[in-house]
Amino acid sequence: MKKLDSHIDDSILEKAKILEMITQYLSKYSSSQFDCYACNLEGGVLTLGSINSSGLGVIRNYQRDIIKDVNIEFAKVLRSKVNKIKLKVIQNPKD
Repeated sequence: MKKLDSHIDDSILEKAKILEMITQYLSKYSSSQFDCYACNLEGGVLTLGSINSSGLGVIRNYQRDIIKDVNIEFAKVLRSKVNKIKLKVIQNPKD
C-alpha cells in the first residue's frame, strides 16, 4: 500500500506546511480562549479563522501587525506578500 502523501500533490502539502507554520506563529496574538488558525493563503489574501466571533475581534485588532510579521517572518517560503487578511468563523478543528 502506498503512503498517503504519495497520492497528494506536492504543492498542496507545501501549502499545508506553510499554513501550519503561520498558525503556530500566530499563537502569540491569541489567548487560550481565542485560538487563531491560518485557513488559506491565495493571491496575497491570508484567511484566518477562529471558532467564535470574539476571537475574530482580537485578530481584527492586530490585523496590520499580523500582515507585517507574516511578511517578514515567512518571506523565504511565501511566493507573494500578504496584502490583506480575511476573517472567518470556523468549526473547532480539534473536535
